[in-house]
Amino acid sequence: MKKSQIFIAFVALLSWSQNTLQAQTFKTATGIVSFTSKTDYETFEAINNQVSAAYSKGKIQFRVPVNAFIFEKKLMQTHFQENYMESVKYPNGSFKGTIIYPENFKLSTKAQNVRVKGVFNIHGVEKETEILGSITQTKNGIGLVANFSILLSDFNINIPSMAVNKIAPNIDIRVNAELPKK
Repeated sequence: MKKSQIFIAFVALLSWSQNTLQAQTFKTATGIVSFTSKTDYETFEAINNQVSAAYSKGKIQFRVPVNAFIFEKKLMQTHFQENYMESVKYPNGSFKGTIIYPENFKLSTKAQNVRVKGVFNIHGVEKETEILGSITQTKNGIGLVANFSILLSDFNINIPSMAVNKIAPNIDIRVNAELPKK
């Protein structure tokens, strides 16, 4: 009799701690977003490690300062900021979304695949989308990882005819953020 009561108490405690953990808020200002443009003529990458991210109760949001992307070549960075992203006019990109079917999601030290439905705001254009990623419970909080592509034309980012062979119409994006508990 006592063994079954202890087992039931353990299961209840585990369930309570799992629900408590999911109700907590996790935040960072040092998330990483990088992207790659690859064509037959040129490949370039940029990285940004000043990304703000938050997670709470199945909701995820990111704010990406456009002028914090770093390129290997300074001239590419200047063109990206001034000509393509117009970072003075549109200083940040963002994503706000909610895990689809949150009842199927449980935080775990094993990566859990999630589908997040939300809205991107890039270059002043809002676009609803779904992203597949993973969430992992870490020692200090949670880790968020995602890989996806966007079409530049979806966000009114125009490629000049002289650069059409050098800049891909779709850009591969990688997100990696460690969010400590707040």
